[in-house]
Amino acid sequence: MALWGISTTTETAANNYNIPKFMHIVDKNVTGHNVFADGRGWIHRHYKSSENSGISTRYCDEILVPIAGLNTTGISSNTTGLGNATPVAVFFEDPNKASSISVGGGGTTGIATNTTGHVHLVYNELVYVSAGATVRIRTFDANNANESTAIVGTAASVAPGAPVVNYVNGNGLTVFTNFNGQITNRVAFAFTSPSTLLTANVTFLSTNATQAIGAGTTNIWVNSVSNVSVGSSVSVPSGAGPGGILNAPVVAVGNTFVQIGSASTVNTLFASNNLVTFSTRTNATKLFIDMDRGFIGVGTDGATGVGIISSFTSDLIRQVGGAGTYLSVQNDRVTSVGLGTTTLTVR
Repeated sequence: MALWGISTTTETAANNYNIPKFMHIVDKNVTGHNVFADGRGWIHRHYKSSENSGISTRYCDEILVPIAGLNTTGISSNTTGLGNATPVAVFFEDPNKASSISVGGGGTTGIATNTTGHVHLVYNELVYVSAGATVRIRTFDANNANESTAIVGTAASVAPGAPVVNYVNGNGLTVFTNFNGQITNRVAFAFTSPSTLLTANVTFLSTNATQAIGAGTTNIWVNSVSNVSVGSSVSVPSGAGPGGILNAPVVAVGNTFVQIGSASTVNTLFASNNLVTFSTRTNATKLFIDMDRGFIGVGTDGATGVGIISSFTSDLIRQVGGAGTYLSVQNDRVTSVGLGTTTLTVR
């Protein structure tokens, strides 16, 4: 397989949307998400600040692979020209904006309440996106359930009068000072995390009762009490009778049993080997990029001026273990699987 592509024939997710494959996502400054096609060829944008997106005005461009007319429409599918810009990734920016993309490298999967964060939408060519374009962010509790009020992420504009330099076909390097939006391959949508958190009981242990649990019993004998502590919650589904114990606070922990308060007991008999679950009351809100909605707003291709693709597909998801922290090990080979994540937890 070629190290980079030059036509729409190979512009697929499996081929990394033609982006040069020697760009490794191990540092956000040398990631393929900062590589795009313009009239000069494949360009690597080196940002000179922690902000790697269209709201930054401090960067320099390096021509990685000179290919004249790479961002134009080829005469046929096998000739040079990628045509209109193609979306290649969407994810939450690492709130820490850490440089090292590695486990323990400073990235995070969490963000504080009432804090500004960003969703990044990446294309393989330069695009013009007007200020006010939006993405939708869904909110769930720590169990990924009980969906709550959605959040809107909005594309901002660079500071008025700030110079933005980009290559324009036929004109060469051009300075823009009055475009109300972003001229970039990496569009940033700003949002504010919720000021209050959703609450849910998150199960961390499922085990079984080792003795029958009689009506009014405060001791529950179980196979395991691993990680159970005072303050954990215990639940016992309905046994031989109606009702059950639901999220009763644990007041004491023994080697093979837990104790609940008398107010939490029920007038029900539970058979031995009945399922018993333990959970922790968790205050957290999980944010998910709404992949079905895509983005809403005005966006045009940097070369042709036609509207760009605004829908999201599963190929764009960068669903990794942490925003900029996760490496995958497959067949004894460590490979990066994406910069950022499509899930972010507000704590």
